[in-house]
Amino acid sequence: MRRVLHLNDYPGGTFGGAEVLMVRTVGLLRAAGWDARTFTQADLPDPRLTAVRYLDNRVARRSLRRVLADFAPDIVHLHNYYHVLSPAILGELDRYKQRTSARVVMYAHDFHLVCPNSGATWFRRGELNLADFDRARSWAYLLGRRWDHRGWAYSVLKLVQHLWHYRVSGDRRRVIDLVLCPSRFMQNAIARARRPTAHLPYPNPPFESRRADRPAELTLIFAGRIEPEKGLVQLLEMLPANFGGRFRVVGDGVDRAAAEEICRRRGLSDRVEFLGRRPHAETMTLIAGAHVLVLPSRWFENYPLSMLEALAAGTNLLVADCGGMREIVEDAGAGYRFAPNDAESVAEQLGKIAAAHKAGTLNSFDVTNFLTSRNEAAYVDRLLRIYAGEPA
Repeated sequence: MRRVLHLNDYPGGTFGGAEVLMVRTVGLLRAAGWDARTFTQADLPDPRLTAVRYLDNRVARRSLRRVLADFAPDIVHLHNYYHVLSPAILGELDRYKQRTSARVVMYAHDFHLVCPNSGATWFRRGELNLADFDRARSWAYLLGRRWDHRGWAYSVLKLVQHLWHYRVSGDRRRVIDLVLCPSRFMQNAIARARRPTAHLPYPNPPFESRRADRPAELTLIFAGRIEPEKGLVQLLEMLPANFGGRFRVVGDGVDRAAAEEICRRRGLSDRVEFLGRRPHAETMTLIAGAHVLVLPSRWFENYPLSMLEALAAGTNLLVADCGGMREIVEDAGAGYRFAPNDAESVAEQLGKIAAAHKAGTLNSFDVTNFLTSRNEAAYVDRLLRIYAGEPA
């Protein structure tokens, strides 16, 4: 039986899309006859996080060394490793590869390989800015920016981790045989790391159970973290005063109070409803019961799973026109895009959405081919060919 070890900072059931994808992939591989296991923070005898461990987690390195020796995987599949396990584990994988014929692949869920900030953002006077991937090769560019919104101490820590493991002590990224990219946008960004890449979209969720019992009133929904990079505050400032529908907000975060205050100040409180965090299953039901899922992100989203889940449920999309969000709308042939930070563009797209809702066509799109081509069977088939050595 072939063996694969999936490495990720956090275990399944925590945090976000990387964990969801890892759990799904492990389950699919086991169904295909593989011995698939995980190595995460839950496997560390001492899971505490410190600044030193952020740079080089020796506890994680020792634990991984034992797991590699005992399990002897044919494939090591990386996800996110820089929050807890630290990039120092790449050195352990390098030594393991030298003793075996193991193959190391990585799923690029974010931009960590090419930017100190995994969201490819930097901050000046509290304002979020998008990183320039080409200029990020320059030491002057990296040293002249704050890479964490919490302050310079966090920024320096991120910068030192990135430079030490990918520049100063040799490029540890070279241990990765192939970087899997859910979006072509991510693939283009990761090319700067000079590692072979392959385009492998996330597997779409099952889509047989479409809902049609949406309310008569046009209903938009935002579902996710209410954080600065997610853009909800800016969207509420740009929402037209004459918006005639209902807007439901699922989630929580540091910007929630500011978002609620904007609604009170602009007289939108009767149309914008804050529901707080909800379990994943309930959130999916809420998305399926809305007409449009809204993603106003101000950073480069990679390949948001929520967009796929919405399309699978027959819910349309309104997204910022950038990154993987643009790509999904173009590939699916469904959805609306607005120019970031452009109130006129938001109003224009909402006008089109209202017109389609009135005509009864807003949720009658057909994305069957898009979803079928990215179903779980196709995903596993391609992944196994990659494990077997399919070239970039």
